[in-house]
Amino acid sequence: KMKNTFFFILFISAIVALFAFAFSFSQSNELDGQQIFTDSKCTKCHSVESLEIVSSKDEPMDLSNVGADKDAEFLKKYLVKEETMNDKKHKTKFKGSDEELNTLVDWLLTLKTEEVESEG
Repeated sequence: KMKNTFFFILFISAIVALFAFAFSFSQSNELDGQQIFTDSKCTKCHSVESLEIVSSKDEPMDLSNVGADKDAEFLKKYLVKEETMNDKKHKTKFKGSDEELNTLVDWLLTLKTEEVESEG
């Protein structure tokens, strides 16, 4: 009888531990667009002055307002070299997962420092 109780408690403890592990893993696995931006080395060519993200390049392209005049579909295609801007493809193809690309683009779309005048 004592043996069964011990195994039952061990079994319940294992389940609780697994749930705790899965929960903590899902929490830490939350994707962060700004982290993807820096981890993907986007700062080699780009700055986001509005967030004090500085590039190592002398005259970087500032993306502080990129979300105001581009949409998600365009940015995703541009970052994987399926779209052009000013007749040029993006210099580097994004190498992360689709989920990381979506998270990065969602974050880029939040970068708006200027109101764009609407026509009409």
